[in-house]
Amino acid sequence: MGMALDEPKDDDRKVATGTLDFLMAPDVVSVVEQGGGIVIDYVDDGYRRGYTLNLADRLGGDCGGGSCGSGGCG
Repeated sequence: MGMALDEPKDDDRKVATGTLDFLMAPDVVSVVEQGGGIVIDYVDDGYRRGYTLNLADRLGGDCGGGSCGSGGCG
């Protein structure tokens, strides 16, 4: 799964998180729904810097068991 700035496609689905709206391909939306949502975070750890996307279930569900930080759960 990745994240990119792109022009909307006719079959994209809009997912609102409260403060941000995301456009996702229909197949991505089903994966995110089955994975309990998505957690978007920013990491600045030495050589590893940038945004990370993780399914909430992989982080223990409910947005990783804590705050969504700078990201959001969809």
